[in-house]
Amino acid sequence: MKLPVKALVVLLLSSLSNNLSAFDCDGIATAPGEEITAELVLSGLSSPVDIQAAPGDTSRLYIVEQRGRIRIINLANDTLVSRSFLDITSRVRSGGERGLLGLAFHPDFQKNGYFFVNYTNSGGTSVIARYRATSATTASSNTEQIVLTVSQPYSNHNAGQLAFSPRDGYLYIGFGDGGSGGDPGNRSQNGRQLLGKMLRIDVDGGDPYGIPPDNPFTNNGSVRDEIWAIGVRNPWRFSFDPETHDLYIGDVGQNAWEEIDFQPAASNGGENYEWKVREGNHSYSSGTSYGAGERTGAIYEYRHSGAGSGCSLTGGVVYRGCKMPDLQGVYFFADYCTNWVRTLRVQNGVAREIVNQTASLNRGIAGNLSQISSFGLDGFGEVYIAAYTGSIYRVVPVNPPDNPPNARITTNPNPPNLPLENGFAIAYLDATSSDDGDAGEQELSFSWEKISGPGGDTIGRQNKESTAVTFFSAGVYTYEVTVSDGAGQDTARVVVTIEEGGGGPGFRRGDSNTDATVDLSDGVHILSVLFLGVAGPDCSDASDSTNDGNLDLTDAILIFNYLFLGGTAPAAPGPVDCGPDTGEDGLDCASYESCG
Repeated sequence: MKLPVKALVVLLLSSLSNNLSAFDCDGIATAPGEEITAELVLSGLSSPVDIQAAPGDTSRLYIVEQRGRIRIINLANDTLVSRSFLDITSRVRSGGERGLLGLAFHPDFQKNGYFFVNYTNSGGTSVIARYRATSATTASSNTEQIVLTVSQPYSNHNAGQLAFSPRDGYLYIGFGDGGSGGDPGNRSQNGRQLLGKMLRIDVDGGDPYGIPPDNPFTNNGSVRDEIWAIGVRNPWRFSFDPETHDLYIGDVGQNAWEEIDFQPAASNGGENYEWKVREGNHSYSSGTSYGAGERTGAIYEYRHSGAGSGCSLTGGVVYRGCKMPDLQGVYFFADYCTNWVRTLRVQNGVAREIVNQTASLNRGIAGNLSQISSFGLDGFGEVYIAAYTGSIYRVVPVNPPDNPPNARITTNPNPPNLPLENGFAIAYLDATSSDDGDAGEQELSFSWEKISGPGGDTIGRQNKESTAVTFFSAGVYTYEVTVSDGAGQDTARVVVTIEEGGGGPGFRRGDSNTDATVDLSDGVHILSVLFLGVAGPDCSDASDSTNDGNLDLTDAILIFNYLFLGGTAPAAPGPVDCGPDTGEDGLDCASYESCG
């Protein structure tokens, strides 16, 4: 069979996607560990039931209010935009399990402005409609195009979720079994009914939609072509893993069991999740015949009674965000009645590592989470929780973010400009003032590297926080230190200038007795040499405080005036500097050793 171009592109992209991160996390600090809590984003909404982010938009969240409005949260300051993104309250029949129930942005929303909603109209019919935004914050109700309508025999089990698969780009839609209780019309197993099914349609391939050529039942006359999977009761929230593209379906149970169904990304569809023959993984109506499809049990279920029980599952989302790398692949879900939140991981098709996160999440907020109606992800993959009572919460790490380090360099001398003396020079480069970007908890590692400059220099300790660099040629040199910790790395650079030397070793002028300080004893030493026959200093240039090329009384006087009367200091290099003689005279300083 020859596949259409779109299918070929989808196959190529899906094969590449497993090697790509779902979100751009560059520059975002991460927190170690899996400990989480919640923080309030804002409150005051009217019955929020869905949370979505537009493709490529990291600055906003779109919140679906059941009565018929889509609101926008500005994530820069966690505030609610006063004007609704879309308002179709006049078309929506809201209350109970009816209303505006779901939102999905077209994958190419940034270019075409299309988004799709699932709502109950005034007659009680479920409507899938497309709208077009005129900007990121505005859409007109006048742009509505009806894509699909499905009559609802009862007021409950409308489901409402719809989502584009990141694997194939098609629109998936979940419908409940039509309502009442126990699926009295046996619609879930009836392939000619769209109720109790997961649908998959191509909104770009027909008017108003097309059927993907690889839908599983296209050659089965007893099953509608739109159907992707059979046998769900009320799939209140399904989602795709943003990275693996696996499908998670939260299916609300009848009287005894709630269930989570799992479809791996490699699936060709056609699963039968068994309602109403079975509720969860237990018999419900053994006299009901199975419809088409491969019988597939739940990967996770919980009772309506006993420890850890609940009564209405709220399906959730898989974490692939930036801030908590240890939480990658964790699926969040909740129970609407008992207000708990749990997480699990699916490994080889099996639900493992079930963790009750309720107490941890409640620790970060006033009061407790209650009536959890939905989960959502922002443009960085971080998790949000909607409470039907009107609040939106963000899941955040307990541990502080592990920021990348900050690299810094100090030098001796400072600035690092020095001459060659006796054919060499030494500069000291020090990165000990670098930090880990946090509270000093991370161990740092260092690596020094020469970036540019003449040859012949030597870095003494390339993997230590500080190092001496020895130079044998004049020129301009650039060095870089890389400072690393578990969260990343940072670099800093320094430029060292080496000049041709002054012909002798460094010394300190005025330090006549060469004890590394200029003080009263140096003035006395000069007088002793001049008048008491004391042997001259080993470094006569250090005694020439006036730098006039002569040793005489003026050198001692200058020292005394400098020390006691605020007079002129000894000429360079002195009295605190150390360097070669810049003057031309016959005084020698070959044996001066101490510059302090």
